[in-house]
Amino acid sequence: MSQQPLAGKKIAVLLESEYIPEEIAIYQKRFAGYGATVELMSRLWGNASLTILSDVSEEGKTPEVLKVSTDFDNVDLKDYAAVIMAANYTSVRLRWFTAPEGQAIQASMARDAPAVKFFARAMRDPAIVKGAPCHALWLLTPTPELLAGRRMTCNPVVLADIVNAGAIYVPAPPGTPWDQQVVVDQDLVTNPSYHASEGLVDAIRDAILERKKQCAKAMAAQGEAQSPQAAVTPRRGRRILCILSEWGYWGEELAGPVEEFDKAGYQVDFCTPTGKRPNAIGVSMDPDFIDPPLMRPVTSPEMAEKVRLWDDPSTEQGKRLEKPISLADWFPERPYFASPCFVRGLEAYNRALSRAARYLDIYDAVLLVGGSGPVVDMVNNQRVHDVILSFYRAGKPIGAECYGVACLAFARDIQDRKSIIWGKRVTGHCLEYDYKDGTGFMKARGVGLDFNMGPPPYPLEYILRDATGPDGAYIGNFGHETSVIVDYPFITGRSTPDSILTGAKMIEVLDGDPPLRRWGW
Repeated sequence: MSQQPLAGKKIAVLLESEYIPEEIAIYQKRFAGYGATVELMSRLWGNASLTILSDVSEEGKTPEVLKVSTDFDNVDLKDYAAVIMAANYTSVRLRWFTAPEGQAIQASMARDAPAVKFFARAMRDPAIVKGAPCHALWLLTPTPELLAGRRMTCNPVVLADIVNAGAIYVPAPPGTPWDQQVVVDQDLVTNPSYHASEGLVDAIRDAILERKKQCAKAMAAQGEAQSPQAAVTPRRGRRILCILSEWGYWGEELAGPVEEFDKAGYQVDFCTPTGKRPNAIGVSMDPDFIDPPLMRPVTSPEMAEKVRLWDDPSTEQGKRLEKPISLADWFPERPYFASPCFVRGLEAYNRALSRAARYLDIYDAVLLVGGSGPVVDMVNNQRVHDVILSFYRAGKPIGAECYGVACLAFARDIQDRKSIIWGKRVTGHCLEYDYKDGTGFMKARGVGLDFNMGPPPYPLEYILRDATGPDGAYIGNFGHETSVIVDYPFITGRSTPDSILTGAKMIEVLDGDPPLRRWGW
C-alpha cells in the first residue's frame, strides 16, 4: 500500500462544544499521515467563526479551545471522501432544533435540524464513507430509516435508541478492549468509544479505498454493458462467480469446474459467506479414502494432487483463494419480522439489496461448490439465496454441485415463497449414494477445525423432490457413473464424479452453438 493512499482526499469532521481533544488530534495526525486533509466544521449560526470548548474530565482542569470557521451548510458533500460525527455529546448539541414560530414542537421537526439533514445526506450517498464513534449515532436517530438494517456498534447509552430505530447491534466479544472495537458496514464505520479512534481512522481509510475499487468496477461494467460495439462483438472472456463454504468444500468439486473455466479463458472470482478462506475437506485430497456409499475410492491420485495445490495458500492455485469476496460485506441481511422497525428495516434491506445486485452485472454465471460445508453456511444462508435470485431474475446460468444444489431448493422470493426450481429438472445426491455416519466432514483452517460431523442432517433427494413439485422432477441417475442435468438456467451435478462435466456443461450453456438449454433428461 502507498505511504499516502488518501493523497488529495478531504475528511469532514463535525463537532461542537464538549469535544474530546485526544480524538480530534488523532483524526488530524493519522489522516495527515495517509495524505488526507481534515476539515473541522460545525453550525456557525450565521457567524464567521465559532469558538468551542472541549470536554473536561478532571475537576479543576481548564477546557481546551478550538476555533471553527466552516459551516457544514456551506460545503459541497461531494468534495469529501468521508464525514465523521465527533464522539461524546457533540452530536446532542448539534441535534438542537426549535419549532417554527407559532407552531407546537413535534418529534418530526428533529429531522430538520441542519446537522441532522447534513449527515442524512451523507448517509444516502454510498460513495461517502461515514464515521460515527461513541454517541455520534444520536445525530441519526431522527432519521431511523437510515439506521434500519445497518450493522453497527455504539456507546451503551445510545444502544436502545439505535435498536429501536431498526439497526443491528454488533456486540464485541467479552473482554475485547475498547480500542479494538470497530464495526464496518460497507460505507458506515462505528465504534463505542473515542478510545478506538485510531481503529476508526484505519477502517475509514480502508472503506474509502474499497469504495474507489467498487466505483471503478461498476464504471467498467457499465461501459461494457452500454458499449455499442459490445452488442455486435462477442466477448472474448466470461466471468464466473464461484461461491464456496468456509466449513469445507469437496476438492474436486472446485478444481474440476474451475479447470474447465480456466481452459475456456473465463475469469473466476471466489466468494465465501464471511470472507474467510475456504478449505478443502481432508478426505477429498486422499486417493486412498473409500467412499462408503460406493465402496471405492472417488479421488484419483492426479486429482488429489490438484486439490492439495488448491488447499495450500503458498501455491499459485492456493493464492487464488486467499482473499475471497465476503458475501456478508456485499449483500445485506434481511431484518427479523419481529423487529420493532420491520417496515423501515425491510425498505433499507431492499435498497441495499438493489445496490448489491447491480455489482453482479459483471458476471455471466454463478457456481455453488458442494461438499459437507454448504450444509452449515450456504444452504440456509439468506444472502446466498439473494445471489441466486439475482442471477435467476437476470436469466443467467446457475450451476450447483452436490449439497450446493440444496441452496436452490430454498432460494425463494419472499412474496410467494415457492422454490425457483419448482417445475424444473435437477439432480443431486440420491438416497442410494447419500451418506450415513462417518462421512460428513468439516474443515475450517482459521479455527483449527477438522472433524467428522456424522451424516448430513437431511436426505437431499427428498428435499429436491419436494422443491421441484409435480411438474418438475428429481433425477438421481442411480447406477450411472455421472449425473448432470441442464434445465436452463440450472446446471446441477450429483456429486464428485460430475464436477468436470458440470463445468463443461456450464460452458456449453454460455457459449455453445447453439447454446445448451436442456441436457441429461
